[in-house]
Amino acid sequence: MLRIKFIVVFMILAVFCILLYSKDIEVAGVIDSVRKDGYVTLTCDSGLQQTEYAVFNDSNVLLGKIILPEKIGEEGKKLRYMAKFTAAANFSLSLLRPGLHIVIVDPERDFDRALVPEQFQYKTVYRDRIISSIDGREMVLVVAGKFLFGSSHGDSDESPEREIYLPDFYIDVYEVSNSDYKAFIDSTGVAIPSDWKDRCSKEGFFTDTYFSSLPVIVSYHEAAAYARWAGKRLPDEKEWEKAARFPSGIDKPGQLSVYTWGYIFREGISNTSEFWTDERKGENLKLTIKQRYNLQAIIKGYIPVNLYEPSAVSYYGCVHMDGNAQEWTDSWYRPYENNYRKDKRFGTQYKVIRGGAWFTTRKESRITDRKIGGIPDLYKDRIAGFRCVRDAAPGDRK
Repeated sequence: MLRIKFIVVFMILAVFCILLYSKDIEVAGVIDSVRKDGYVTLTCDSGLQQTEYAVFNDSNVLLGKIILPEKIGEEGKKLRYMAKFTAAANFSLSLLRPGLHIVIVDPERDFDRALVPEQFQYKTVYRDRIISSIDGREMVLVVAGKFLFGSSHGDSDESPEREIYLPDFYIDVYEVSNSDYKAFIDSTGVAIPSDWKDRCSKEGFFTDTYFSSLPVIVSYHEAAAYARWAGKRLPDEKEWEKAARFPSGIDKPGQLSVYTWGYIFREGISNTSEFWTDERKGENLKLTIKQRYNLQAIIKGYIPVNLYEPSAVSYYGCVHMDGNAQEWTDSWYRPYENNYRKDKRFGTQYKVIRGGAWFTTRKESRITDRKIGGIPDLYKDRIAGFRCVRDAAPGDRK
């Protein structure tokens, strides 16, 4: 009789725990595979929006956390992610196995705070988008974490492909336009570019609204000066590439991430040379531009920075990173670590330019492709546009 009562009490407690678990904790996905280095693959019904998730065993004991998941593909209606596992105190990777759930834990609930040790409680995250205080431009967050940088399948100066870590930073959604650069000129009194003389009235206003919306093409030092004025800086190569790159996963070959949307070039969605070979390519975008600016025809060349094909937006939300205007970075043209290629141009003479342009081919528009600027020098070579970045700051927290 006593044994029966014990069983009944145990079942009641078990049901209570299940109800409590289902009420306070939301299952986000299932672990598919576990690697020796601590990385796991996950299958989820919907996108993972958090930067951290808790992992429990079958007895609801916390084993650790999953951090910085990055999408690596889809299988039917399921989404696949790659993430890093960090074990809780007194646990190890050996306890992790396929089939365990990752869950969202709300740190505002007393139950959850007691369940999750302090070192594994969610940290404050930054806002996904912000508006710059000085130049009023929209920026998107590129979340801290590891990503694949470079390519072992491109030009010799792009290798070796390797995994690197970058902290949180923000990057401009759009390239800096002529209108944006005009605000910088008006604020600082720097000289107007020589090719603008026929574009502005005597009062200093643009006479061509279409031209004002195009990406500004300047020298490296002009781009850097704008960035300083705006309280930002030019991105280095790694920052630019992570913002442009489609996450292909740590255990996946880099050729899966060749363009902002993936590995197969799709004509007509980016402003590259292929965009202009046929009027039918990118016809929806071309029609939008004509209607917006009341144009009978579009001249082959740059297009407005804020008009684009939605399918060409990068994973993090940036526009025109594989077309329209090439972009300055703050990196010197040097060989990558463990790249022993010899090139007399390596050093501190040329800056790296990234991204495609209306005159580049699909090969030159790859997001790992490296070009150089600074001929004859970095003051006179007006060859590229740019966008700015800045580090995430405490004031950017949600």
